[in-house]
Amino acid sequence: MFFDTHNHSQFSFDGGGTSVEESVRSAVEKGLGGICFTDHCDYFVPKMKEEFEPIVNEVFDVKAQQAEIDRVGGLVSEGAFGRNARKFKVLKGIEIGLEENSRDLNRNLLAAQNFDQVIASVHYLEDTDPYFGPYYKGKNWKEAYGRYLETLLREMKRLEDFDIMGHFDYIVRYAPYPKESILYRDFPGLIDEILKYLIENGKGLEINTKSYRTYGLRTPQLDREILIRYMELGGDIICLGSDSHKADQVGFKFDYFAQYVKMFGFRRLGHFEGRKLRMVTI
Repeated sequence: MFFDTHNHSQFSFDGGGTSVEESVRSAVEKGLGGICFTDHCDYFVPKMKEEFEPIVNEVFDVKAQQAEIDRVGGLVSEGAFGRNARKFKVLKGIEIGLEENSRDLNRNLLAAQNFDQVIASVHYLEDTDPYFGPYYKGKNWKEAYGRYLETLLREMKRLEDFDIMGHFDYIVRYAPYPKESILYRDFPGLIDEILKYLIENGKGLEINTKSYRTYGLRTPQLDREILIRYMELGGDIICLGSDSHKADQVGFKFDYFAQYVKMFGFRRLGHFEGRKLRMVTI
């Protein structure tokens, strides 16, 4: 049964009040084998966001989150979600925001806390939030996407202490260009560097299914050539994450993407428990 490695709850600043319990119930009803709550932790929030919305604290209360996960996990094991769901796993995670001003804070937090799984992601770069658009001004698509990938690679290497690389193609979601996807042929050297780093260090490659929703008139696609190259280089840790912020988004298109990667020879999907890799047959 598939495992959703990337979810947000009421403890994320943008979680929309969706509770851990609601998302667990949704995952159980969809037949998943487990879920990990990876709430947002971004120590650096660009000041330009004040032009669009009040800047809020984007660091969640780890103790409160983990206490709630323990509570709901206890309900699961007691059969509150159905006797057949007693083996369903509810895990504790974090999505740590990669950013040069946050390097020491990120390391200190991870050293002080115990998580099952750590996702490393870039949400902010060049003192901007791409969601609101200013990042793209004055850049063509190749500059905008390339700088994002370069930032992701550099900051992953700086942090080191993580398990899964989050949404490598996040930058295309809100981009204004006709080029709506990150393709291997456009950044072969840079993508090779990223994939080799993940493989050599036992990190997971996330397929973030939220990235492949429709944004306005654009629907980004996962480039098959990236998966083919990942396998050619020896990679085999594919992790499915819905990046859910609402309970009904849990497990979005997991059946489709599981079968999609299977076409290219991947036979298992990965997640982490106690920072240790676990693999489940597709």
